[in-house]
Amino acid sequence: MRQAALARVEAGEGVYAVARDVGVGPDRVYAWMKAAGVTPPQTKGVRDKAESVARACRLVQSGMTVTEAADTVGITRSVLRKQLAGGSGDDHQVPAPMRTQATTEAPDDPAQLPRIGRGRRLTVEDRVMIQQGCAKGLSARAIAGSIGRHHSVVSREITRNGWVVTGEDGTTTRLYNAHNAGVSAAGRLPRPKKRKLDANPKLRSFVIAGVARRWSPGRISAWLDRLFPDDESMHISHEAIYAALYVQAKGSLRQELEAVMNTQQVLIRGGTKRKPRARNAGILSRKPWVEGAEITTRSPDVDDRAIPGHWEGDLIIGKGGKSALITLVERTSRYTLLGHLPDEHSSETVVETLQAMVKDLDAEQLKTITWDQGVEMAATARVKIKDGCQVFFCDPRSPWQRPTNENTNGEIRRRFYAKGTDFKAITPEHVAWVQNELNETPRQILNGATPREILHEVFKRGANTA
Repeated sequence: MRQAALARVEAGEGVYAVARDVGVGPDRVYAWMKAAGVTPPQTKGVRDKAESVARACRLVQSGMTVTEAADTVGITRSVLRKQLAGGSGDDHQVPAPMRTQATTEAPDDPAQLPRIGRGRRLTVEDRVMIQQGCAKGLSARAIAGSIGRHHSVVSREITRNGWVVTGEDGTTTRLYNAHNAGVSAAGRLPRPKKRKLDANPKLRSFVIAGVARRWSPGRISAWLDRLFPDDESMHISHEAIYAALYVQAKGSLRQELEAVMNTQQVLIRGGTKRKPRARNAGILSRKPWVEGAEITTRSPDVDDRAIPGHWEGDLIIGKGGKSALITLVERTSRYTLLGHLPDEHSSETVVETLQAMVKDLDAEQLKTITWDQGVEMAATARVKIKDGCQVFFCDPRSPWQRPTNENTNGEIRRRFYAKGTDFKAITPEHVAWVQNELNETPRQILNGATPREILHEVFKRGANTA
């Protein structure tokens, strides 16, 4: 059998045909040829394989499964599936094979030759079939079956290059033009393409304004989506902003932004790793202001951010441990209040400042405050922050029990007051400006809205409900 197969190959027969006749795979015949030093004419092998693949495609079209057709002509199933449009990789019958060339003649226009694999594009014939299918009112899945492509390919093509026509009776019809779609597709191919930020000065100005205010690219992207919900030209991904800042070279966003501020200090970065506390920290000391106000006694309703009026607070200690900044954050809206303590942060001073900070909040807007077990809140055991407001204290070494406040403190450190800032040197006007900036910063968690917008929305909704 081996000698006969080699003799047929030397005589000029194709490897695939010989392998099929002798009942072995093409790889086995190639191994025999290598051992015997036999090399068939290259053009003959290519032509033979092309004819085998074309024959297998015709067999599938006549009703065979992929496995049956591949075994019949002696080729692998993977090769056949690549030639079959919409090949699903299983043994189910393929509705219709792709139009393949059974000869080695190349088409007059190389661009019309279908590309196999991930880069295979729609041909002119495919687009004509799509146009005819749309004119008949067929679905994308039905059209895809007729041209042997996946239905998602056809659906995207119709969405990208089609248009909707509304009839007098109110019914809508989606139309598609093959010629116009081909021209549009060809126009999208050339590279390099002009970047969105370079082509849209208005979008560029909004992005620069956001980055200059130390907003992260993710926040800028969410903010623009909310600000221009119906204007796709004003939408941009955070990856594109990052690329404009760090990847693009001359003429990019980075050079333009450096005229405003140092780019390296603009983007919000993660803080340094904190030094772990001792495992018994805070356990051995008695804290009478915590007794009866543990977080475990707090109502479970507070955990649900859908209910506004629950706040989290803490101190940001300044240089030398003398000055400080009070931060108070509403859990639902992330609205922030700041209290300036330029000289000291004793418990009496902290409580008095908190009372001044929340004096304009009513009972619905201020229900609870959650704090850590710091001594600055010791006076709350005998003095109320505000009538109707309960103060609760987290467990020792459990900052995650007031996560909104921890995140806000980290943002303040990164954007405005670095660690070691002397708050005595900071004016009250600047603290008020920082508070306003925090409440005017769009948040991704709020779908691009600002804390001030959400605060007004939730309490206005609550008033209407009442």
